[in-house]
Amino acid sequence: MKCLIITSVCILAAACTAPANPPSLLPRAIEKRAETVTPPPPVEAPKSLDPALSAKISALLVEARAGEADFGKTLASGRMALASGRNAPSGSEAWIAAEVVLSALQIARQRSASALSEIDTLAINQGEMASRDNTVGGLLEIQTAQTAIESIVARQTASLDALSR
Repeated sequence: MKCLIITSVCILAAACTAPANPPSLLPRAIEKRAETVTPPPPVEAPKSLDPALSAKISALLVEARAGEADFGKTLASGRMALASGRNAPSGSEAWIAAEVVLSALQIARQRSASALSEIDTLAINQGEMASRDNTVGGLLEIQTAQTAIESIVARQTASLDALSR
């Protein structure tokens, strides 16, 4: 028992001692090396948004919102057909009417989806020009419109997914 206590005290004492070679706080060799890092050239702030680009962005937003309105009208007018066709046997009149409404919703959704495709292409083209010219002109406006159009298309997709189940 006495031996066990002495051994335990020795182990604890050894664990509490500081290492023989503590790390140095002096600068390391890599930190002493004098390298000059040249910062990247500053990105120029856009002077003003190109009127043609602004008009294109506005037109795409208008188109997406018009597609959203068409989708909403088609959905509202077809709710009864969709409800009656939900549990109807395949090929019945109610089922066919519901399928016609679903097709009309896909067509109405096309305006918004097309606007999203165009704004995505515009963002890619503007991004390439910005990286080549080292400017950010119009990117923020495009991204803002892109986010708005994406949310419109996402809502329409969620509605169609819910109706298709």
